This record gives sequence, structure tokens and C-alpha cells, in this order.
Amino acid sequence: MPPASPALSASQLARLGALGEEQTARVGDVLYHVGDQSYPFIAIHEGEVAIVDVAGHEIVRHGPSGFLGELNLLTGQTVFVTAVVTKPLRYVAVEREMLRALLFEDGPLSELVLATLVERREALERLDGVGLEIVGPHSSEATMRMLEFVRSNRLPYSWQDALPTGTGGLPLVRLPGGAELRGPSTGQLSRTLGIGRELATREEVDLLVVGGGPAGLGAAVYGASEGLDTLVVESTALGGQAGSSRRIENYLAFPAGITGNGLTGRAVTQAR
Repeated sequence: MPPASPALSASQLARLGALGEEQTARVGDVLYHVGDQSYPFIAIHEGEVAIVDVAGHEIVRHGPSGFLGELNLLTGQTVFVTAVVTKPLRYVAVEREMLRALLFEDGPLSELVLATLVERREALERLDGVGLEIVGPHSSEATMRMLEFVRSNRLPYSWQDALPTGTGGLPLVRLPGGAELRGPSTGQLSRTLGIGRELATREEVDLLVVGGGPAGLGAAVYGASEGLDTLVVESTALGGQAGSSRRIENYLAFPAGITGNGLTGRAVTQAR
């Protein structure tokens, strides 16, 4: 189960309030749905919100001084869960780009939010009924390739080792929100989920980085921070092999070690 929100301090709530818009919601109101393309960062002053899966099963609740969201809030991926108000709500909504800028400036808030979002994504990966549904037999190379892609990108998913009904290529991929793709390429799925970017026939950039592991993402961050128009090209998963490591203990600035998910989640967010 995803962890409940750590408490935001009064000063952090005040800073978020200065950037965002204070709003209210009634019991039963839905703040965002499975399949939505985006949603704001929501910090709760009063009330309570339940996070539920596509079937309506409750996953966790967040209350006063807590906040909503998981890693897709910052990466732009399709929303995997639904947020329903369970007690009259007063909250602050901060748009994604404004939140990104604030996290860059406020170290303690950044540590709190990023660590929580990464933990929530890891928890969603362990839940049934959340994320993508992939239908295709073990004997299908395309199905196995798709499974490796979603695992490498740390996307919540379930897999049915069976032939899907109907016609079309393998595998059948059911997306959050109900849309279906038949025999998609990994690139097509990536772009549909909001992870990847559709490139024009010709693109001109100042800096092209080939490979999205820690070294490539580091190069991209340095290039972009110098004002260079930067493009990262990665064939499988942003974060590279490091993302599959249970614990990384030899990376600079993390003397106590860090999970592969934690390191790559932070690196991808910073690069974006």
C-alpha cells in the first residue's frame, strides 16, 4: 500500500499557498481520474481524500497537511489512480511547472516531495489492478518485449499470458482510462502515456545526448542549465540499468546509499 502523506509544515503550506490557488471541494467530488493526462499538486488544509484504483477499490487516504500525487505528477505520464473527496476539502492547487520551479529552489520541500512520490510509485508497482493491462502469450516476442519495456520504465501493469480476443497484432495493451492499443511499438506506447516525445522528420538542437542512464541524464542537466536546447534519445528506459538496482552504494553524494528507483526517479525529474 502506498504510504500516507508525510506532513507539510505550516511554512511549506504557506509557500505553496502563495504560488497556487486555494479551492474547496465537496464529498464525492473527483479531483482527478484514471487516464487523465495531468493534474496539479494538491496540498490539503482541511478534509480528506481517498485514492482508488480503476475498479473503485481504496488504496490509501490523505488528510490535513498531506498532499496528493505520485511520480507521474512530475513526469507527465498518464494518471493511474483516481482521487475522491471523502470529507469536505479545503486545499491549494499548484500547477506542475510552478511546482517544478519551487522544488528547484526549496531543498527541504524537494526532498520531502520527491522521496514520497518515488515511494508511492514503487508501491503502485506492487498493486494488482493499477496501470496498464497487457494481454499476450509468453511465446510472443512482441509481448515479451513490451513487458520488458514497462518493467524497465517502472510502470504499474498486469499481464495475462493468453491470446487476446479479436483481430490485430500482439500484444493487446489496455491503457489507464480504457483505450486499447493492438501490437503497439514501445515508442508508440511511450508517447501515448506521455513519457516520450513525437519527433519531427528533422530536429535541430544544440546538444544531443544518446542514452538516458545516469551519465546521459547528468549531461542533459548540465547542458540545459547552460541554456542549451537539449534532446535525450533513449531506446528503452530513462534511468538505464541503474533503475533496476535494489540499492546503489557507490554514487556520489549518497553516502548511505539510495535505491535505483530513487536515484533514477530524481534524475529523470531533474532532467525534465
